[in-house]
Amino acid sequence: MGKLDEKVAVITGAARGIGRADAILFAREGAAVLVSDIDAGPLEEVVKEIRGAGGKAEACPGDVTKPEDCQKMMDMAAERFGKLDILVNNAGLTRDALIHKMTDAQWDICVDISLKGTFNCIRAASKYMMKEAHNGRIINVASVAGLMGNIGQINYAAAKSGLIGLTKTVAREWGRFGITCNVVAYGFVDTRLTREKETQQEVVAGEPVGIPKKVRDMVLLQVKPMSPEDAAKPVLFLASDDAAFITGQVLNVSAGMYM
Repeated sequence: MGKLDEKVAVITGAARGIGRADAILFAREGAAVLVSDIDAGPLEEVVKEIRGAGGKAEACPGDVTKPEDCQKMMDMAAERFGKLDILVNNAGLTRDALIHKMTDAQWDICVDISLKGTFNCIRAASKYMMKEAHNGRIINVASVAGLMGNIGQINYAAAKSGLIGLTKTVAREWGRFGITCNVVAYGFVDTRLTREKETQQEVVAGEPVGIPKKVRDMVLLQVKPMSPEDAAKPVLFLASDDAAFITGQVLNVSAGMYM
């Protein structure tokens, strides 16, 4: 018996990192998962891995900033698996700069993906989730930057802080359907967004990503980094029946980065 037997989940930003780890863990716990990302190639590899282990998975490449792509994800999950129980809004990126140097483009892409993209997905899921006794689960992925701010990340911190207000509003509006909506605020998770900018060659949406080595080293003097697999476990908890009466909450998973 798995914690998510017979459940159907949609997970965005699932080609790599936390989203990928969520998808693999959810499938291992019995869920059928529809994974989405802008990168179709790595997304297919996630589906291949899940199916190879005996799980159920489908890929639906898409851009969460486009409402029509979000609707396609939800519709495909319902068509392939019969329903939609769980939505994990994990898609996001960083575009770091100090306030006076930040461009409109850096602001817009970060806020549009993390905040508006989450809204787009929740709105698209409404036709399947706003039903009496639906008892669905929505988990939004944020950061402690949204709780405490962070130098060089005014766009990211604002977007992640906005997710908290969004989460609480969904929890209030959809509580009558038995739906819970919570947000996980992570600290330092070891993904391509947090690796050394100087040494890695990762590019997301046309720009290099990562953290300057000096900044990264300072953070790691204070906290133990999480793997994506570590980070997936709290999401599983919030998606399971163990968290049936937890809603509108911010779960701080930061190894003490924020207290």
